Amino acid sequence: MEPTIYSRFKELVISDPDRPAVIDERLCVNYSGLDRMVDTLISRFPSFIPARVGVVMDHSVEMIAVIMAIIKAGAAFVPVEPDFPPERMTRFLTECGVDFVVTHERYSSRLREFSLFIVGDEIIVDPALHPLPDRCRADRPAYIMYSSSMSGYPIGVMVGNRQVVEMAQRFGNTFNISSDDVLLQYSASIVNIFIEEVFGTLLNGAMLVIPSAETRNDPERLIKFADEQYVTIMSGFPYLLQEMNHFDSLPVTLRMLISGGDQLSPASIGHLLEQVTVYNTYGPAEGTAFTTCYCCNNGYALPSGHYPIGKPLEGVEVLLLDDSLSPVPDGEEGEICIAGSGVADSFTGDHRAEQLASIARLSDGTRIVRTGDIGMRLADGNIRYMRRKESEVSILGKRVVTGEVERALLATGEVNDCAVVHYQDEKGSAYLVGYVVPATRSFSLSWVKNRLAQYLPAYMIPEFFVLLKQLPVTASGQVNTLALPVVLKDSAAG
Repeated sequence: MEPTIYSRFKELVISDPDRPAVIDERLCVNYSGLDRMVDTLISRFPSFIPARVGVVMDHSVEMIAVIMAIIKAGAAFVPVEPDFPPERMTRFLTECGVDFVVTHERYSSRLREFSLFIVGDEIIVDPALHPLPDRCRADRPAYIMYSSSMSGYPIGVMVGNRQVVEMAQRFGNTFNISSDDVLLQYSASIVNIFIEEVFGTLLNGAMLVIPSAETRNDPERLIKFADEQYVTIMSGFPYLLQEMNHFDSLPVTLRMLISGGDQLSPASIGHLLEQVTVYNTYGPAEGTAFTTCYCCNNGYALPSGHYPIGKPLEGVEVLLLDDSLSPVPDGEEGEICIAGSGVADSFTGDHRAEQLASIARLSDGTRIVRTGDIGMRLADGNIRYMRRKESEVSILGKRVVTGEVERALLATGEVNDCAVVHYQDEKGSAYLVGYVVPATRSFSLSWVKNRLAQYLPAYMIPEFFVLLKQLPVTASGQVNTLALPVVLKDSAAG
């Protein structure tokens, strides 16, 4: 029978039941204890055989147990961070069609529209409970990751058990993960790195340690926590590594840092390279998180001032194609397309149809996902990431489609026309500027920003706004972004 997330986890439970599996700042649970938590949770689920289950929880041992329980029950988990704007949270969970939402009592008032399963700060395991049936299957979705379509509408990327198991194997082989490793769970549950952290750890027999939100948001406390927990591997966005680069010393057990989600520059990790191995990785949600890898130690920087994203991993093929899906020669720009075992199953949500076009088949039958990223294969086989094909940018490592921000601005009723453009500061970090044509003379920016905050997370709200009488347009009627006044940001201010 083809392996699944749960069957692989169960192998580790049987082979080494007493090995610590997950630790947070309150609790430590071993592999067998986590498995007993899983059965206890399933026995209390409000739906006997769920299909999709929302997870709105603080990061903790209990959250990991809930995710594993949903998977063993044969369902897909749909993660949403508790601090998501309420309208955005409701819309995404509704479009994903969740059967119920697992959450804490303190967040229940934000989720009144859904059937809820409340989890306390401790899961009391029923010692008399017999192991429950394993309904996990390789061809079933394991999770649905929130994303945006090319035109900015919310969609869910559906990724199967098979893809996650193979990703975890790639992760383990690439970074030589062993049972002696301790990985930090740092990233938000709505981004790819979370999938690497959780399953790259638990399906390779290693230990996952989870800091509290307060620790996670304070770099000094985070490093102290990592030192106390003997962390060997940390992953995160480039801005985390940039913060760590300022520290005089790192945890003595730390052997590796993995960067992903945005471009990485040598200037931001120079001190780190003297102490640990640093990898730059690339992988969209549609490719199951982890597709290319580049070791920065003794590596080289591109003319853009960033590292390459590396070469494809085992089981993954990365193609550089033109608009007609024909290969482009090395050294020429093309769309980065992914083939192989990591390609996502499908999409869900009201606007899934337009995104399905990004999953295509080549003339030889090869199934690919079109990422919308433009890249170039270099002479040594490494791939250079260049830019987005569409109006998309990475803010703090999170994918933002500017068209979605523009729609949200128009929906406030205070804006007749608008354009959202991204720029880069001196350190190469992206920021958004909103150009708006007010609908009334009494236009209130504070009211507009408060209304945006009901739907958009903070990183999607433009840092700067410029009021215009009208937007400049090209001869074809499109907004002429080159004619918009540029708003500069001092990187020291960010």
